[in-house]
Amino acid sequence: MNRKLVVIIVSATLLGSWSVLAAEEGNGAAPTRAQPIHVDPLDAGRASALHRGPNPHARLSPEQHMEVAAQHMAAGRYPQAMAVLTQALSRYPGNAELFNMRAALELEQKDIKGALADMEQAVQLAPENPLYRVSRAQLYLRFERKEEALQDLDAAVLLDPDLIPARFNRGTLLANLGKEKEALADFDHCIAVQPHLPAPWFNRGSMYWALGEKEKAREDIRHFIELAQEPAWRKAGEDLLEAWDQADRKQAAMGTGEGAP
Repeated sequence: MNRKLVVIIVSATLLGSWSVLAAEEGNGAAPTRAQPIHVDPLDAGRASALHRGPNPHARLSPEQHMEVAAQHMAAGRYPQAMAVLTQALSRYPGNAELFNMRAALELEQKDIKGALADMEQAVQLAPENPLYRVSRAQLYLRFERKEEALQDLDAAVLLDPDLIPARFNRGTLLANLGKEKEALADFDHCIAVQPHLPAPWFNRGSMYWALGEKEKAREDIRHFIELAQEPAWRKAGEDLLEAWDQADRKQAAMGTGEGAP
């Protein structure tokens, strides 16, 4: 069993109530020329999706576009959500949060290259946003670009030292790079800031075990099991404790000669 629990945290746009501005009605005068037909992303797939005249969403703010896209995403209408966000970016190309939200949608659809390209834009537009750095770091890791990922996570920690996604993901990356002591410091910080979160306890326990502090390791995993809500997580902790116990029994048997052929 792997001794580390890797949790990928990707920033997402959390939206509340959504609203759509109604298109202005015409003044009743006959048109002087044929108006273009467009597809309303809200109604795509239905006959009412076809309208003549100006796009009814052309005057939406970036936030309103994101609210509409979130409604589509919640209903599983990903093509419509993508259409809304792409339309919004054509109107607001300098809005970092639009790129961030589209990256989240692309990631949901397994378009990792597209998601990374959009997160590159988001970070360029808002380099002071630590969550964008965390998201880009996680996407870099999909391409084994570990040094760039670590640079982003370092920057995120500098921007917000108490940000759990930054600390936790940096600790996880450091652990996988074999830097257990540095990783341990990040997990220590996560636990100090939010002791109710289970995942840092699991990872810190794994680091203690790797550093030979077995009792501390077991204590952390037992606490992880107490905190974990998901049965699969609790089982992972129980399985890890059992694996450690078996390893200790095997080592003890070899030390007494009982394990010799």
